[in-house]
Amino acid sequence: MKRPLRLFLCLAVISTPLTALAERLEVFRWQALEGKGEQLVGALLQAAKLHEKSGAKVGIFQMDVGVPGGATFDYVLRWDSSSEWATTKAYNSSDEWMAFVNEVTKTPSGELMMSLEGLNWDASVTAASFADDGPFRVFIWRPTPGMMPKIYETFMSAKAIHEGLGAKINIYNEGVGGTGNIHYVMSWKDWQTMAKSNDAIASNEEFLALQMSAVGQVSPVASIQGVPVYYTK
Repeated sequence: MKRPLRLFLCLAVISTPLTALAERLEVFRWQALEGKGEQLVGALLQAAKLHEKSGAKVGIFQMDVGVPGGATFDYVLRWDSSSEWATTKAYNSSDEWMAFVNEVTKTPSGELMMSLEGLNWDASVTAASFADDGPFRVFIWRPTPGMMPKIYETFMSAKAIHEGLGAKINIYNEGVGGTGNIHYVMSWKDWQTMAKSNDAIASNEEFLALQMSAVGQVSPVASIQGVPVYYTK
């Protein structure tokens, strides 16, 4: 019964509407204009306080490896239901939000590089689950057509191994703005824990064997590393 159950779970993950899952997120990646990194962070912090009033959980994350150009930040909105998401979307048309947008655009500090919607594979994860996370890495993979059941098994096996070696794992399918890629997100409480965990992963025979068995299932798209600047408490 184990394989049919895994297949059922996999099909549920890839076919369930985004609104039916627990954690829902939108990522907006901003790159600071030259010499305006602090100004951009200040504007993102102001935006966070406003979006929190609409019920969103907000994270601001600075990239330090894997992105070209100047200081780069991900502004991430998370919700636990489609109703909460809709409340924030309605707030984005409010007088208060529009006044803020009009003010910060008078003296621009950054350029929007991309935006993306995502859904978490784990329906038990909530928007508040990320408040105490530290440094992170995101590995983006393009799935090979027709291999999603095997990919699901591989990624869930990798998640179990990595969590056993000290990492926190969240896996996302891309929604609006994406092209069907999978985002494998690894986070730790601090840099030292991250270093120790990665050393253990690099020499773990079970994970090395899993990598070999997964050849051809996915192909790498990109990877980034960063650290949180702010998260809703």
